[in-house]
Amino acid sequence: MLIDRVFCAYFSPTGGTKRVAMALQRGFIEGIEGLTPSVLTYNFLTPERRAQKVPQFTANDLVIFTYPVFFGRMPWAYQEWPELKGNGAQAVVVSVYGNRAIEDAERETMAFLSNHGFKILGRIEAIAEHSQERTLAQGRPNQEDKDELKLMAKKILQRIKQAHDEHPEQPLTESLPELPFDRTTPLKAKGKAPAVPAPLSEEACEHCDHCAHMCPCGIIDEKTNKVAPEDYDKCMGCRACMHVCHDGYRGFSDEVNAAIAQRMAMVKAANSEPKPNVLQLA
Repeated sequence: MLIDRVFCAYFSPTGGTKRVAMALQRGFIEGIEGLTPSVLTYNFLTPERRAQKVPQFTANDLVIFTYPVFFGRMPWAYQEWPELKGNGAQAVVVSVYGNRAIEDAERETMAFLSNHGFKILGRIEAIAEHSQERTLAQGRPNQEDKDELKLMAKKILQRIKQAHDEHPEQPLTESLPELPFDRTTPLKAKGKAPAVPAPLSEEACEHCDHCAHMCPCGIIDEKTNKVAPEDYDKCMGCRACMHVCHDGYRGFSDEVNAAIAQRMAMVKAANSEPKPNVLQLA
């Protein structure tokens, strides 16, 4: 049996991960001979969308789960997600990172999806411009990356069609093997955001509440547009709140910006060589 739907799902605080997801989506929309499934998008950035708008997946779906790596781990904003149920859907884990390292994020995400009822078909490592140091992997995914990601989508469809052609009487859950991954090695310690973004000028802030509505962790108070001190540890440092602040009133102090720039200069120096996009299927 062939797949009915492809969901290009993405968690994209500042837009880089979405660009990777949309490049893959173009490949799925074009399809291949004998397989052109319905293609849908699913943005699971906010707590509201994760709680109230999660799709009802089936065993005939393919989910392209695209997320950014944070401190070598998956974003902890969606670690608790009881509404997410795979129901046997195939999943390809797409780890997007800023040319530094994936570390434990990929296998953590695979275990997360497996525990929620998905079957891991494959994985992709994709590069996007670093959210804290924009000159690291600047402009990526570029056009060459996008073309490559589109071809990767077609290769995924070809793998599914091959399994169907070899075993047309079997459901995908039986005809497609699962990608093995390490479930036992302890994960690295969770990183900590260097600082929590806040309004730089309370007088200038127009209180549009975009920052509060778009916070993946749901920790920004709509009345003050601030994060309470007891919630500082919940902040991922993803900069979604800064990204949607059209007037640039949200951010860090000059002192914090200088410290971040110093740390990121060392990261950039150690990771200046462009890294490739990678696809592996079971």
